[in-house]
Amino acid sequence: MLGVGFGAVVALELALAESELVESAVLVEPPLFDTLTRATEGMSDDVAAIRDAAEEGGEEAVWRLYLTGGLPTLGVGAKRLGGSNADAGPSAAHTLLVELPAVPDWPLDPVRVAELDAPVTVATMPSTPGLLLEAADSLTPRIPGARREAAAEDGVAAIPGLLRGP
Repeated sequence: MLGVGFGAVVALELALAESELVESAVLVEPPLFDTLTRATEGMSDDVAAIRDAAEEGGEEAVWRLYLTGGLPTLGVGAKRLGGSNADAGPSAAHTLLVELPAVPDWPLDPVRVAELDAPVTVATMPSTPGLLLEAADSLTPRIPGARREAAAEDGVAAIPGLLRGP
């Protein structure tokens, strides 16, 4: 199982909830910020920016704010999407608003995590923003037997190496 960004949180949750379905998990840039104090403050600032943007221009204004890096905590790394990769269709803005609240709300229950059977790799890439690096470094020791890996390259080209392991 491989998940990137919020997909990494979903992959971890699946490994915890349905362990028989997950042979191993690779979590790329998981935005699990619950152990990072500066992230908590940043999330509050981002929520205020989202409210302001939504009042001024609705969902599309929030989407633009996200893509331009205006959400430095909840949207960390979004500027890397750029160009055509960011054109996710007419429901992209709505989807973003559905997913963003899940980032700070996902609980990292140490009892459940301690029972995780599947091998886990927590990975980052060369362009991974500092806050996500901190989150990955904080998460890895909390998962029994997890290994931390820094991919040698960015984007989809890094995925085969992460799936093969060391």
